Amino acid sequence: MFDRDAWLEVAHNVLAHPLRTTLTGISVALGIFILVVMQGLGYGLQNGVEGQFADDAVNSIWVEGGRTQMAYRGQQPNRPIKLTNADVTGLSSQADTVPASSRRIRLWGAEIVWENPNGENRGGGFGVRGVDPAHIDLERSVLLSGRYINDRDVIESRKVAVVGPNIVRDLFRDVDPLGAFIRINAVVFQVVGTFEDPGSRWENRVAYIPFSTAQQLYRTDGGVDQVLYSTGDMATEATVEQSDRMRSWLKDVKAVHPDDSRGVEVDNNNEEYAMYASIFDGIRLFIWGIGLMTLLAGAVGVANILAIGVKERTKEIGVRKALGATNGSIVSLVVMESTVLMLVSGSLGLMLAVGLLTTVAPMADHEYFQNPQVDHRIALFALVVLVLVGLASGLGPALRAVAIRPVEALRDE
Repeated sequence: MFDRDAWLEVAHNVLAHPLRTTLTGISVALGIFILVVMQGLGYGLQNGVEGQFADDAVNSIWVEGGRTQMAYRGQQPNRPIKLTNADVTGLSSQADTVPASSRRIRLWGAEIVWENPNGENRGGGFGVRGVDPAHIDLERSVLLSGRYINDRDVIESRKVAVVGPNIVRDLFRDVDPLGAFIRINAVVFQVVGTFEDPGSRWENRVAYIPFSTAQQLYRTDGGVDQVLYSTGDMATEATVEQSDRMRSWLKDVKAVHPDDSRGVEVDNNNEEYAMYASIFDGIRLFIWGIGLMTLLAGAVGVANILAIGVKERTKEIGVRKALGATNGSIVSLVVMESTVLMLVSGSLGLMLAVGLLTTVAPMADHEYFQNPQVDHRIALFALVVLVLVGLASGLGPALRAVAIRPVEALRDE
């Protein structure tokens, strides 16, 4: 039941020493402020790193040639390693399962031109990728209109293209690009679809064409720049074993020294993502530790000022007990003081932290730091912690208060 007199007395006791109460409240507010802000910044860092993985499928292994650093089997160092169609088949044989895969040929700064109905040529330098149909899932692209590269395009080496939003904006502007003909390095292609890659600005400046077409036009030696393999729902440990087998097999076939780390590149996104997930688990644990320790320091301050308050009010408590006040009423009064102080100070710290993160969020647009935010579950948990800490910090002084004997309290000077 709400007791107006009890709450008025709590307010009076809390405000009786404004400087002492303010300094203690600041320590409590600072604890919540640090906890929430650090959690928000941690989420911002995590969102940025996860944004890098959003560009590609996490459950994938990417293989490409590099450049040797060590002499091996009569071969000199600084030798470029190039993949071929035969290597793609051999690498697949080292995999436990291949749910999906895509070969890839990359061109940088290809000239793409579109002639509009008025006879005006609009063009620029863009990227071109020769890919297989499964590439859309491995790259995590989103089809916006039309269709993607399909099996028939690859089998028949068709001259079709799927273009990114930057190409649509720079060349076509307000015109629908579907069905239009563009020239890629002077070769005519028909636009059959448009896509967007939310995780990469660079990929939005790319046109995708069938892998076979790209190989015939730009890799007449049968070369393959990169191969992407999906690992499906395999466990991380199994994907690590698979990527190690692929690396060892490719090094043996290409005469690359086993200890040469630059000769071939086999990137296991499963392993990298698991590593970052483990790092962020540690960061979150560290943040909670710092925040809770700061909050504990504030709780100690609250307990100290309540203990001082109980000492100063020894005679008052003795009079209360002599007039029939129960131990429960005295305990509840002291605990109410600590809880009110914790909740008011903590709520102010929470509001300041939320306000700061809300202000910073629109300005946080970095590749590795995005959208620092307040997790409402953390805010709710912080308030629950405040109540529990308030009860705990007031319990000691409250028990000390009820232990005072009325006769001794009335003699206190």
